[in-house]
Amino acid sequence: MNLLFYPCYIISLISCIFIQCNSENESAKKEPPPPKAITVPFPEAMYIQNGCISCHGPEGNGRGTRTHLLKNARIPNFQDVTTYVYGSSKENISKSIQNGIPGTFMKSYSHMRKNEIDALADYIQKMQKK
Repeated sequence: MNLLFYPCYIISLISCIFIQCNSENESAKKEPPPPKAITVPFPEAMYIQNGCISCHGPEGNGRGTRTHLLKNARIPNFQDVTTYVYGSSKENISKSIQNGIPGTFMKSYSHMRKNEIDALADYIQKMQKK
């Protein structure tokens, strides 16, 4: 074997091994398929999409993920009708959503359509424990 050929042979062999190892690692890095779509009922989607869940919580008990940021704030527990500022009827809940509640963290959601507000108010009202 020619001595000049030998280093080229070694480099070529190492390159082949490296390329083959590299292609094995690439196939291992494939991402998993996306999760299946979940269908959420329209009223619940409005509750989540508009951020109600972050203050009022998933069950409407006033224990959302942002409540620790709202120290000394009175966040209504939708399950307890005595905590509603303007009343717990669907109409009063709709007005609170539409206009907000001055002096609180409850902002106005006047950008929402009437059917969205009505669906959200109905969803909130169903959380009430009578």
